[in-house]
Amino acid sequence: MNDILDLNRRFGAAGRIAFREGPGEGAIVALVAPKAVCEVALHGGQVLSYRPLGHRDALYLSPLADFSAGKAIRGGIPICWPWFGAAPAGYPPGSPAHGFARRALWHPVESEYSANETALTLELTDAEATDPAFPFPYRLRLTITLGDCLTLDLQTRNRGEVPFTFGEALHAYLRLGDARQARLQGIDNRLITFSDETGIDTVFPQPDVLAALEDPILERTVAVAADEAAAVVVWHPPLDHAFGDLPLEAPRHFVCVEPANPHHTGGQITLAPGESHTLTCRFQCLQKK
Repeated sequence: MNDILDLNRRFGAAGRIAFREGPGEGAIVALVAPKAVCEVALHGGQVLSYRPLGHRDALYLSPLADFSAGKAIRGGIPICWPWFGAAPAGYPPGSPAHGFARRALWHPVESEYSANETALTLELTDAEATDPAFPFPYRLRLTITLGDCLTLDLQTRNRGEVPFTFGEALHAYLRLGDARQARLQGIDNRLITFSDETGIDTVFPQPDVLAALEDPILERTVAVAADEAAAVVVWHPPLDHAFGDLPLEAPRHFVCVEPANPHHTGGQITLAPGESHTLTCRFQCLQKK
């Protein structure tokens, strides 16, 4: 409880930014802006929910999500870093899928608000989380800005004396009323649907991202835009397919649209000492006319 009091004293703001005890490791922080609210877990630096005014939650969080220390939380917007998917060739056996950032405990470094926006910046460094597969000094900063849309800025800085290469993705689980009736447009000039029982797991090489997820059940379109992304990943498991921390009906209620810089398509980033790179992603709910 003392930690929560201290977090609220240092980074909280009445009616705008509030920390509370989480269900597992680390606190949960609520951000409030005039047009939306969201919740963020310090575990993983993970946005768990985003509720624009007049809409249901735009993000899906599994009811079976595991918040235990060292686990990956299923749903919301996990941070895949310093690689996306399986560890690249040559990395030690047993390296965790999607890297270690989503399993680590992040800490706040800055918060602010204005008439229209509320923002929180979280940080993770090699002093708090590292892996034999990535023995480099680094600093990650995630700035979450809540306003007319939800904006995530993920900055990677090389704090060491030699270059390093990394991959990344913002693995957004976008909530759907019924996946069988949803349509995703704007990616690779395609119309993507999710009624196929075989599912989809595709990396589309596409510099930056501008996509629209149309949902007639929830009567809205979720717009997804990104900067400094080499690709976008679309993942939707087979319908009525349960595994681990996802219940049987879960694939009917989400699809993942993930701006990424993945190793396996040549989108990885190399930073010289002192350099930084920022992946930006924006989500906005638009009312269906």
